[in-house]
Amino acid sequence: MRPDPMSKLVLIGLCTGLLACAERQAEYYIDQLSDPRSQIRLDASHALVQLGGATVEPLIEHCAGAGDSLQYIAAQILGQIGDHRATPFLKDMVADDNRYVREQAVRALGQLANPRLVPNLEAPLFTDSVADVRKAAAWSMGNLRDTTAVTPLIRALEDSVAAVRQQALAALQFLWTPAAEAAAIAALEDPDGSVRYVAAQMLGHHRIRKALDPLFTALNDNNIWVRVESARALGKIGDTTAVAKLERMFSSREGPDQEAAQEALQQLTGLNYTVAPE
Repeated sequence: MRPDPMSKLVLIGLCTGLLACAERQAEYYIDQLSDPRSQIRLDASHALVQLGGATVEPLIEHCAGAGDSLQYIAAQILGQIGDHRATPFLKDMVADDNRYVREQAVRALGQLANPRLVPNLEAPLFTDSVADVRKAAAWSMGNLRDTTAVTPLIRALEDSVAAVRQQALAALQFLWTPAAEAAAIAALEDPDGSVRYVAAQMLGHHRIRKALDPLFTALNDNNIWVRVESARALGKIGDTTAVAKLERMFSSREGPDQEAAQEALQQLTGLNYTVAPE
């Protein structure tokens, strides 16, 4: 049965009408983004995200050249919608004078699911003077899930700020390559405990046997949570050469150290290690 041409025209008309209605709704909520009441602005932001694609062009048009607070909110909304039409607008915002606008624009680019944006994140990752912007760039590179980001993320492990190094390392979790593996092993010697903790966590998650010796060393780290995560990692890796060192940790330490060693030993041996009564 051939489709009725009139039915097609009716359907097209309905779709056009619905789109126009959605765009009018978007314009209504966009106006509310400037309301002095925070709850009104928050509700409007949520509504615009729900409207999806109908929001993108009216929002960009409204916010072009607007003040910092409105541009920040716009970047946040556009990132959550994830529509590629926002790309040029967000790229321009990466160079904004306001640090918070830059940070949100960089984060939004990472939500667009376009691996070709990795090169656009290198400048904020390496040259922005604000650590939070560099951290956001590292997060976005990981979120784009493209291995072209591995090399810049490894380079970011030399950043002077620990939080940036930690985020760059965490991003490599999603881009696991031999180079990322080597970088995670090397990060067990990072001067900051939070970075060493993430390194141990990643090596355990991926069950990297090459990391056994560095993890043995990390059992004596001066940071308790690095020691704990290293013990857990050894349990996950499953190599019984770790048993003697974990037994030493179990018998010589207390609290979280002892509990982590106990858990790892049970994984490796199947035995139930218990603390001797005093």
